[in-house]
Amino acid sequence: MLKSSMVYYLILTTIPVAIVSGFLIHWFTLREETNPHKRLDHSRGVYLGFSFQILLFAWLLFQLGHARFSYPLYAIGFSFLGDWFNLQFPIAKKQMEDPVLGGIFSFAIAQIFFLLSFWKLTSWNELYTGVLPYVVTGALLILPALVFYFRVYNPQRSKWVMISAFIYGLILCFFVSLCINAYFVFGGVWIYLAIGAGFFLLSDAVMGETTINGTRHPRWEFQVPWVTYLIAQSFLLVGFFLVSHTRHLA
Repeated sequence: MLKSSMVYYLILTTIPVAIVSGFLIHWFTLREETNPHKRLDHSRGVYLGFSFQILLFAWLLFQLGHARFSYPLYAIGFSFLGDWFNLQFPIAKKQMEDPVLGGIFSFAIAQIFFLLSFWKLTSWNELYTGVLPYVVTGALLILPALVFYFRVYNPQRSKWVMISAFIYGLILCFFVSLCINAYFVFGGVWIYLAIGAGFFLLSDAVMGETTINGTRHPRWEFQVPWVTYLIAQSFLLVGFFLVSHTRHLA
């Protein structure tokens, strides 16, 4: 039993740390290139490779967790598809006027699978007792909507991109509120889901006011969303794995 726990511990820590560390090393090699789009041109294949590593990590955890881990694997699969669109490979640009729209749709489906994963582990009645959970959810739906209006919305961009991004943001924020409420209720390993969801929100917030808005292009336009995204995916996968095991054993 102890040996098995050590194997789980090594898998759950070493692989995510290796992925994020590899990204940071890659980011360091881009320090002299100040143009964000030239940085992306040099990095598309590398970033898709990191996304594929996260997908392999999800597949490995699925093999260890079996049916209880199927929905997180599907979520990462659609996230990988969303990454392919968001990286705007030339073939994607030939098929779609704005590949980012394909990325938004793919990540919306991924969030739905994250939600399904979450509701396999708990229920509404367990989470929403008292006023605080409703306050958390309400705040995480209203505040990001205001941020979207003031920092993301751009009437010059496609209305479909703007509408889709807003709806996706609401889905994501609802998921984040669930993870935070779950940690307040259960504590323990649920902290991994809360941290992962928080980093996911940070990643998409930065991408929203740069790439989605389309008028702001800081030199870190793609690197900050990507490193926070890799951290988010890692924490979510570890969190779903640990919570599913603790709930199964309880």
